[in-house]
Amino acid sequence: MKATFATEVQLLSDIAKAFAESLNLEETLKSILTLLDTHLKLQRGTITLLDPDTETINIKVAHGLSERSKSQGSYKVGEGITGRVVQTGEAIIVPDISRDPRFLHKTRSRETGNGKKIAFFCVPIKLEGRTVGTLSVDRQAGRGDDFDASLRLLNIISTMVAQAIKLNKMVESERAVLRDENVRLRRELKTRFAVNNMVGTSNAMQEVYRLIEQVADSNATVLIRGESGTGKDLVAHAVHYNSLRADKPFIKVNCTALPETLLESELFGHEKGAFTGAIERKPGRFERAHGGTIFLDEIGDFPPSLQVKLLRVIQFREFERLGGTETIKANVRVIVATHKNLEQQIADGGFRSDLYYRINVFPIYLPPLRERKDDIMLLADHFLQHFARENGKPITRISTPAIEALTRYHWPGNIRELENCIERAVLVCEDDVIRSEHLPPSLQMINKNDTTAKPSFTEIIANKERELIVDALKKCSGQQRKAALELGITERILGYKIKKYGISPKYI
Repeated sequence: MKATFATEVQLLSDIAKAFAESLNLEETLKSILTLLDTHLKLQRGTITLLDPDTETINIKVAHGLSERSKSQGSYKVGEGITGRVVQTGEAIIVPDISRDPRFLHKTRSRETGNGKKIAFFCVPIKLEGRTVGTLSVDRQAGRGDDFDASLRLLNIISTMVAQAIKLNKMVESERAVLRDENVRLRRELKTRFAVNNMVGTSNAMQEVYRLIEQVADSNATVLIRGESGTGKDLVAHAVHYNSLRADKPFIKVNCTALPETLLESELFGHEKGAFTGAIERKPGRFERAHGGTIFLDEIGDFPPSLQVKLLRVIQFREFERLGGTETIKANVRVIVATHKNLEQQIADGGFRSDLYYRINVFPIYLPPLRERKDDIMLLADHFLQHFARENGKPITRISTPAIEALTRYHWPGNIRELENCIERAVLVCEDDVIRSEHLPPSLQMINKNDTTAKPSFTEIIANKERELIVDALKKCSGQQRKAALELGITERILGYKIKKYGISPKYI
């Protein structure tokens, strides 16, 4: 293994490149042995790794050995030259393997007794002071061989191998953490989007829950209808995470957020050179959703020019990338949602009737919030707990006048508007109770008899006074004497106010 300085430098440079080109440990180690053969004309080479659980040393990769020979190369610590190197952490050079009894010939890959001397080099691979394996090579020996120079070169290479092993362990550790995190997040999503975690007990929502449970385990296309802000995306998530596809991807596409020219590429992918700027092949979202679910939100805005291609995907479960000819199979469950009147769009020529019948297999209607008044306070309390915890505020409840304002309002923005309203109230509230003045002006202007009239100054003061009295009575369990002390007024004045505002302390 006589090598010039230039050869050694080139060898080490090529090994460094092999490290940079792949994170796969086995591929990297094979490349190292191949490079040793290319530059130094070695006959055989092996890299062994110690299994700490069984305390056996097994060949990880080999060059110049058959698979059968490789499988026979297993040693106990201290057994043979390889076992001895692992045990002592010291390199061993055998000038002639036919004359050294320590050489066990386990792999049966070398011919001995033919008059040719074969030298064997075995150096330890050390990681953080521990020997984790060996690098061994052999070649035909000759006169004037500089064994010490060969040993120094192999020790340098074994150090590089040790770094490759260390990097591999780090990568595997990170992958294990990511796998565990992925499993945890999927489990969390499945729990979060369980039907029994959705907020609402009204009859209309009970019907929604029933439909979700009926359709979840099937592959049927689901059409979710309802006004903006009613929670259509939550229903789509619930269908997916309660289905047999729960462990597969859930890909959401907002059909209004992407221009028509970009939407086709995003959904179906494109080939390199399909259009200006397509510098490489890109898989579309249907490909990324393979085995799982794709959710097309606001399908009513889907461009007419692409509706035929979408119809084909839903009907035949196949498509081609933009600019491509290869037909790709799509094992994907399709869920769509819209707030628009699709029947009217069909009549106006903006939506294909055949596509409508393909997506309208299992419709689920989400009622607006004004039609499920019983759920308003359940949702408000849910959002209150969430935003109070998120902002670190000790807010525990909503005052009675504020509750009345919330339940009287018609909520044109539905659940999304209610969520924003409660978040604002939590941010401006400096007490432990959400009061009517913490609500947006649009809600404070609501009057019991007139939903559009602006309250007078006297009404605002009266509402505030009533709210303070009700809160004090609640805090004092309806005891008027304690409530009067809490408010800083006499019991007689409190009695007068209670009668004036029609408050019943015993029902507080």
